[in-house]
Amino acid sequence: MSPDESTGVSRADGDGTTGRRRRGVGTKTSRRAFLATGAVVSAGSLVGCLGGSSAGSAGTATTGSEPETPWTTAELVDYVEDGTTVTIYAGSGEQPTWNTLVDVINDEFDAGLEADVVSAGGSQISQRIIQERQADEDQADLVASATDIRNQIYEEGDSVAERYYEWDVDGNFWFSEDLEDSMTLPWGAAAFNGGASSVMPINAEIFEERGLDVPTSYNDLFDDQYEGMEMIIPTGPVTSQIGWIIGYHADQTDMDDMEWMRAIVDHFDVTGYNSHSDGGRAVGQGKVPIMFYNFPWTIAELVEEFPLVGNFVEPVKWNTFEGLFSINSEAPHPWAARLVLSATLEAPVQRRMIDEVPNVTAARTELDLSDVEMSDYARERLTTETTPVGFWEGQEYTEIGQRAVEEAIDF
Repeated sequence: MSPDESTGVSRADGDGTTGRRRRGVGTKTSRRAFLATGAVVSAGSLVGCLGGSSAGSAGTATTGSEPETPWTTAELVDYVEDGTTVTIYAGSGEQPTWNTLVDVINDEFDAGLEADVVSAGGSQISQRIIQERQADEDQADLVASATDIRNQIYEEGDSVAERYYEWDVDGNFWFSEDLEDSMTLPWGAAAFNGGASSVMPINAEIFEERGLDVPTSYNDLFDDQYEGMEMIIPTGPVTSQIGWIIGYHADQTDMDDMEWMRAIVDHFDVTGYNSHSDGGRAVGQGKVPIMFYNFPWTIAELVEEFPLVGNFVEPVKWNTFEGLFSINSEAPHPWAARLVLSATLEAPVQRRMIDEVPNVTAARTELDLSDVEMSDYARERLTTETTPVGFWEGQEYTEIGQRAVEEAIDF
């Protein structure tokens, strides 16, 4: 892979070098018969009621009629030609994340997809999509975490989402009846990074040496034992993250939102780190005993390396849209995109995602995951009590967080 010189993003083409597994035609028939028995996934996940649909045909089989809504994974696999390339623009996760996800989908459903992945920051992904649209040269089929477009939707409403993303996702797929309401939107579905969306990193050795209790609530932080202790808050905090922490916990006190945040800052010796990764590593290395918040997927790699506790303070919020997959409204291969989205939310792919797909985890925490091999940290992340936060609720918390940055946090 090499950086794209015009955007600073990286691209990896699915050329067979990523371990993609393919099955022969004979195996494909028996595999689908096996799936139909419900031995791997439930019939309810594979077979839906039939409706009506019309959509693009790029990359589809030359015979047979279009699948009717609600589309099922089995129907989409039969409809998409082997060798079709699905292009994924990802503002979260690196190339191995999405290449491996497509590998798992190919293996579970005898699909023959190739992956072409563009990964970068969410703002860079957004700008690439916008520029391609302006030039009438759309390349993306699927989009994950395009933050600037997300922010435009917040500001201007559904019209922006409908302009960039395929509409009626919440009605056209089998999973609309299987997922929590907050996990589906007309323009996308929460397909990965389920469970807790926030974690409070703590250095276990420092807490043990000082005889400190591990907080079970953010309001525990006001206890005298923590007074004057150094705490990291990122210099560029994600406002939706801190906004929820502030809003939820201030409601449990007699303080308003900004008063609560100022009290936290006054109670601790706050220091800033310019990235979540650097801040988490500093806690792991014992430079600072505690961090106000971080992302579970950032801390996941550090808990194995350092004496780091990923403290999930119940209840933790689950930003369902952190794992939002959307289909480009001008996708060159719309049916391949629909197949990836549909298959990603199937039970066997969700289960395998936990152990096999790096940097993301299952969105469907209602599945029985008790027999899935995973680390203690991953299991706690997926089983801790959470408060789901839907897309539009996130706007409110973003506004609280932005006010906190401007009025309450002083480095």
